[in-house]
Amino acid sequence: MSLLRNFGFLATFLMVSSMAANAYAEPKPWIWSWYPSHWENLDFEPYLENGKHPHNSQWDSVKWEPADWAQQRESGKHVIEGFYRADIIREQYVDDEIPVLVVGPSFYLLGGHDKRRVAEMVDSVYHITDTRKNGMFMLYDWETEKAIGSYTKYGLQIQ
Repeated sequence: MSLLRNFGFLATFLMVSSMAANAYAEPKPWIWSWYPSHWENLDFEPYLENGKHPHNSQWDSVKWEPADWAQQRESGKHVIEGFYRADIIREQYVDDEIPVLVVGPSFYLLGGHDKRRVAEMVDSVYHITDTRKNGMFMLYDWETEKAIGSYTKYGLQIQ
């Protein structure tokens, strides 16, 4: 019985190791591979965000202004009220002369592009970066009450 068990173990080991040895990429025979037309016109971007670019310059080519969202509502403040209803923003206050924007759990469900747009919309409505030299505001997490980023005239920086 022990000999049969050892033989089964050896056979399984050899089979698995031979499969693992062939697990590298190599060209497949044409009949089993994709048609050549599959590889034409591959000029799409499979990911919405390019991880190689920093947050500030990642969307420089995208044309968007806070007024685009404000035009869809009565005003920019109505857009901010929508952020509160959607639990994207929880609270705003000033701590030691530094404006603080407390973000809710829905903020984390947004992509990086829309996180930047939310912060830019808040700045557009309240003119935080324009009111003083080097104006900025901090973004805090609603649950941990810790800083998660900052927004300046140069854009959003998430930690």
